[in-house]
Amino acid sequence: MKKNTYQKLFRATLATTVATGAFVAAVPTFTQAEVTKGTSFSDVKDTHQFYEAIKSLTSRGVINGYEDGTYKPGQQISRAHAAKIMALALGLDTKNVVDPGFKDVKKDHPYYGHIAALVNAGIIKGYEDKTFKPTGNLTRAHVAQMLVLGYELEENKLSNLPFKDVNNKQWFANYIQTLFSNKITSGTTATTFSPNTFVTRGQVASFIFKSEAATKVETPEVPEVPEAQQKESTLVNITADKVEFAEGTYTLPAILKDVFSDSNLEALKGAVVKYSVKDGTIVGISSIEIKASGTAEKHLTLDGKGLTFPGNLTINGDYVHLKNLTIKGDLEIGKEVKSSVTVEKVTIEGKTIVSDKTASTAKASYSIAAETAAADIIFIDSTMASVVVTKDGVLIEYKGTTKVSELIISANVTIKADAGITIPKVTINAGATAVTIDANVGNLTVNSTDKLTIAGTGNIAEVTIESANEVKLDTTGKVDKLEIKSKDAKISLGDKTKVANLVLPEGVAAKDLIQDYDKVKGNIEQIGGTTNPDAPVVTPSPGNGGGGGGTVTPPSAEAVFESAVQAKLAAAGISSEIVQFLPNTNTVNVKMTDSELLAINGTGLITAFTGVAGVDKVTAGGYEFTNVTPPSEIKSNALSAIINSQLNDLVVTVKLSGGEVLTYTVKFI
Repeated sequence: MKKNTYQKLFRATLATTVATGAFVAAVPTFTQAEVTKGTSFSDVKDTHQFYEAIKSLTSRGVINGYEDGTYKPGQQISRAHAAKIMALALGLDTKNVVDPGFKDVKKDHPYYGHIAALVNAGIIKGYEDKTFKPTGNLTRAHVAQMLVLGYELEENKLSNLPFKDVNNKQWFANYIQTLFSNKITSGTTATTFSPNTFVTRGQVASFIFKSEAATKVETPEVPEVPEAQQKESTLVNITADKVEFAEGTYTLPAILKDVFSDSNLEALKGAVVKYSVKDGTIVGISSIEIKASGTAEKHLTLDGKGLTFPGNLTINGDYVHLKNLTIKGDLEIGKEVKSSVTVEKVTIEGKTIVSDKTASTAKASYSIAAETAAADIIFIDSTMASVVVTKDGVLIEYKGTTKVSELIISANVTIKADAGITIPKVTINAGATAVTIDANVGNLTVNSTDKLTIAGTGNIAEVTIESANEVKLDTTGKVDKLEIKSKDAKISLGDKTKVANLVLPEGVAAKDLIQDYDKVKGNIEQIGGTTNPDAPVVTPSPGNGGGGGGTVTPPSAEAVFESAVQAKLAAAGISSEIVQFLPNTNTVNVKMTDSELLAINGTGLITAFTGVAGVDKVTAGGYEFTNVTPPSEIKSNALSAIINSQLNDLVVTVKLSGGEVLTYTVKFI
């Protein structure tokens, strides 16, 4: 391995370590991102909703931008960075502070003084385990608490909040009421505050700017500008530089002309748009609801042409093709989609919701397709965070390079995915009674108490049934681990459903929970990590090699261990194409597609080795790991082992609780 490649790995592993908070040596990379001290950013134009706030705080040195001249207002902010901004905005003394004693914020941490100052002032606290988690994200609810305490706002009891996601049983309700009463927030929508959503860099700047205004904190004078008017209307027409709504016609800023163009007019005509207007010009758009429909022969296309849209987008028209767009808010596919919608090369940073939500006003005059048995929602080369499905009868397809972090199902649906796609996490909640999964899945959790059938062809690393309900698992792919949490559950297995390891509640036998156990016991290889004693053992009968009869030799401890490791890796989003166990060689290949991914995969492999049931101890590169070793220590020491190997073969020894010792050679290719 070339030296510069190794050095690149070393730098990448340090950057990765910052993300996990593993050790302090990586701190320099933590501070290098924000260096620009100018007040003009390429991604914050004077029409941006947070422009005045960002301009004010930047001019005073409270916030900075990035080396590339951007501010990244839509990027989530870390706890440490939010602490720095708040401490500077409040003018706290960050030098003469009392050490709060956080294990993960030492005195040489770049934001130690800012964090300590806020703790000393009673504005923030750490966690019960004496950590602060500086690289973790911050929710909008926690920011509300910090603002009320930091700016000493008189706390108001919950009274007239319009937000449906805030109630008087929540610890943060009064803090949010206080912000609302002081006109510091108007919510993410007219009826939601989104308290558990992570706050962004732009939102933090706006919160502080408005809190200063509410408390009349002395700030450099900013020229007064007319307040933008918030409007909602139906789009009628688009010309070269104008957009006509039912309530008026306005000038389009240059940044919107590619989207609000003649080529997209068919898709946008009749759309319900929420927008802001100042001096006759559109200065912001918070939501768009598409209501026009195409036909099976001609889909209506909305081409974002690379635009980043800060708001929410709803599709309530049929045969629509959305492409080339980044959506900072939510994408919702509503009730009027009865046949097909295609989403191509789109990144959705909020939720992707497939629902029965009706159109907000009367339907558009464009054609509405005839209702069919199931709507087909197709995602091609797209990236999504959380996908929530509450609409019955839909078919959701993931194609190409599509990535989805989590799928939450509360309806009867079919999920399909190309062979190269693995969905890391799927949760089935109440409302679903029949779900088909023709896709590879990492973790599948059943929380529903409804009678449920799960069918499909996909391989599933781990299935966890949390509730005491009737579940039929009728899949033809392999289930590496099936864990049943309730002793009152009633589980049925299909004739072709294969389970590598069945985990039961303590003191409960398989025959007590698995219906018709005698018929399917041969499909269960292990129970609790040991060979199923009830499964028939068949070995090939002597003769001329003909089929039939005989017994099957149970899998070796090595085969069971490797299968369990691969299930752990799949659950963590690391596919068998990246980390490969070579059959009968005790060799593991880790593909180095890039150095940072290699570091993540390397630590993930050691973590998976250590986390498998029945493992007593793992040794790699002079470090020892057990199932009680803290995750942060595993990651830190695993990174050190990789670095010390200098990308030569890394020998990993696994001692099983049964006494067996397995030795693997990990090769970086």
